[in-house]
Amino acid sequence: MATYEAWNSAIASYFTAGIPKGGHVFLSLDDDAIEDIASRFIDEGFDTEPIEDFITAVRKHCISPCREEIALQNIRDRFGAYPGGVGFLGIMVLAAHRMQEDEGIDESNYFLRLRETMRLPVRQGRPEGMPPGSEEFLWIAWNRFLVKSGFQTTAEQGSGPQKYLRYVFSQAILRNADKQFLKQKYQAANLPPTFDCDQLGFWLTRQHITRKHLSEGIHHPDPARAWEFYRAAHREYEAGSWGDHGNAPTSSLRLRFQNIECGIYRTESLLGDAQYLLFPKLPGRLRQGQLFILLSDSRQVELRPLRAGFFRPLWQQEPFVSEAIEYDISGDPHIKKLIFPKRDFWILTTDPENPQGTLATWKPYLELGEKLSVLCRTGPFVAEMLRFREAKLIDWFNYVEHDGWIEFHGCMVLSYDWGSFITTPECRALTDALTPHTVASVALSGGLRDPNQNAWLEGFPPLLKIYGFDNNFEVTLTASDGQRIFHEDAQRQQEIQLPNYLEPDAYQVEVKWNGKRAAVRMFRIISWDKIQEHPSPEKLVNRYPASTGGLTLRGAIIIEEVTECGEV
Repeated sequence: MATYEAWNSAIASYFTAGIPKGGHVFLSLDDDAIEDIASRFIDEGFDTEPIEDFITAVRKHCISPCREEIALQNIRDRFGAYPGGVGFLGIMVLAAHRMQEDEGIDESNYFLRLRETMRLPVRQGRPEGMPPGSEEFLWIAWNRFLVKSGFQTTAEQGSGPQKYLRYVFSQAILRNADKQFLKQKYQAANLPPTFDCDQLGFWLTRQHITRKHLSEGIHHPDPARAWEFYRAAHREYEAGSWGDHGNAPTSSLRLRFQNIECGIYRTESLLGDAQYLLFPKLPGRLRQGQLFILLSDSRQVELRPLRAGFFRPLWQQEPFVSEAIEYDISGDPHIKKLIFPKRDFWILTTDPENPQGTLATWKPYLELGEKLSVLCRTGPFVAEMLRFREAKLIDWFNYVEHDGWIEFHGCMVLSYDWGSFITTPECRALTDALTPHTVASVALSGGLRDPNQNAWLEGFPPLLKIYGFDNNFEVTLTASDGQRIFHEDAQRQQEIQLPNYLEPDAYQVEVKWNGKRAAVRMFRIISWDKIQEHPSPEKLVNRYPASTGGLTLRGAIIIEEVTECGEV
């Protein structure tokens, strides 16, 4: 049997694994996640099923043995690097995932499920030892841990009767019945087995979803939450072979398979010619280890981490292919293949850790104010881009024609009002991808940043800028203890210099528009002695110096190219 401490640490590691710094973290623990955690992140053996083992561990540590009541004082302290309450918060979210569609989201229904899940006497109301709000300090500790680790929080307090329940429901993604609904949907549609998360998400938005919780999640106005639903739906999609002409998928809950998705990474040669490389994404919820691509001639190429969320780019690849390209993967029994999908368009953004950096498929969704490059197959998708421009929804600096596709450079979304635009049916996914989902966004730039922690150094905070489709916004900066640092009105794209006296801490930027919250951004200030060395430093390699053709070359050049035939 695994201890509560082992489960606590494993759950925290599982839900933060593979998340890029600045990414949103959801503590969406459900039955399948528990099985997955047991097979990936816990080394102890199990005498019972992992779900029973987890519940037993929580009961043993968090329930008073004499009076069958919650003992929150047992989980106030940290267990190693993690807050002590992660396991207990996980079982609270597990209970929310087990709620049925016809159960209203209120205290009476939820706490019946929580009592049932924790094997407590089934009766109305909160469990004994857990009065209203008593668990909030656990959520606060979890959020502080995430911010300190460089992530964005998602668990938040509600209002009215759901003031404290909102923390739990904000983390619940796919209920058990939602997963069964999706499996049936996938089978009926006979989907190809090589959809990436983007493609599946755009497909789901066009489906008739009868389940209220699932439909609201997929169409949620907060893009971070909507994309978490996409990712959860994609995990169900990966768990079976949905292209087998309607046959029921077969997979083990003990060993849930994943694929490595690939995007593209744009570079330029010395002559300024664009080159595109395979850009693998590091799967979330993956325990770190060595992975290898198995090539057709039986050789292996190691997948080397670039940073959290991404492997280093591989060999050159044409952005548009007639069929998805698949490679077998070795090194982890949970990972089956690396897949480069067949797509009709790509949207590239600048490196979030370097605004002057490389364009690539860095982000799952767009934020206001971002400069984009949009790659489209020739035909209806290019025609749709021209229609967007005519409707003054988007504009671009220039475009480059390639064989069978066009790249639009310097794209910028100009309008929030995409709802009145009647899109061509086959281009709906492109419209969905470019449509703004928020009225404002917060951009942080400048200062001195430690990219390994998504943090800025003391004395050199970032510049703050608000992007939006209105002119005036209300900006508040708050420290982790709730102290308001400043509160002022700001105009769109006005640069705001944050105070140089900000002490090491976690800070929240809240933007309001017409009195309503429009955007939130978390960041950290760290002291100089907290700078972290890059865990995977780049190797300086120059095996074959480039010929300068008689021209003067100033500075250094380092060339490293990986092909399917190896490194050159």
